[in-house]
Amino acid sequence: MHIDWWTLALQAINVLILVWILGRFFFRPVAGIIEARSAAAARIVADASADRAAAQAEKAQLEAARAGLAGERDALLADARARIESERSAMLRDAASRIEVQRSEGEAQLARERNATEHALADDAGKLAAEIAGKLLQRVAAESVDTSFFGGLLAELDALPQTARQAFAATIRDAELHVRTASPLGESGRSAIADGIEKTFDIRPRIAFVSDAQLIAGVELRAGAFVFRNNWQSDLAQILERLRRDDERG
Repeated sequence: MHIDWWTLALQAINVLILVWILGRFFFRPVAGIIEARSAAAARIVADASADRAAAQAEKAQLEAARAGLAGERDALLADARARIESERSAMLRDAASRIEVQRSEGEAQLARERNATEHALADDAGKLAAEIAGKLLQRVAAESVDTSFFGGLLAELDALPQTARQAFAATIRDAELHVRTASPLGESGRSAIADGIEKTFDIRPRIAFVSDAQLIAGVELRAGAFVFRNNWQSDLAQILERLRRDDERG
């Protein structure tokens, strides 16, 4: 094999020249471009990382804001529920109070109506008793009935304590004695009453007689502050008053 050293040397020189030309006019610009693109890519990656970090920070802020809103919402709901419950309780108490007032007023009204009815019945009973007693008395001598009641009244006067007897005697000695009977008395009836007073108190008083049919039957004595009764009107009034007190206690 024959080697042409001059040709080989020329080719080597050509290769060196080509390498120098490529390095001078091709590799350096390409390396610059690559470096620039690498720097741009690095900036893009850095910007992307910064954007991602900002996005994550914003996400964290949004989540914190969302958590805050949820807490505020829960607090508002709890406050609203508390206020609603308080208002409901107040309304229930107010309603219960109104119902209790109405119930009390209703019971008071019923009690008033019942008392009025009972009093009306008692008054009607008294009127009926007086009417019955009056009809019964029509069958007997009214004057004898009144003098009989006076006999019972004299027994009560005779049983008075000594101080009361003395005070009454002093009163009828100085003042006029008023005698009220259910029916007008004749002379004998008036004398019987005057004699009974004189016998009991050893005094013959001045007596003013008057008749009052409302007594039904019986007699009433009045002198100063003293009042003594023995008649059906008084008895009926006492009976009706006891019935009313018994009903009120019941």
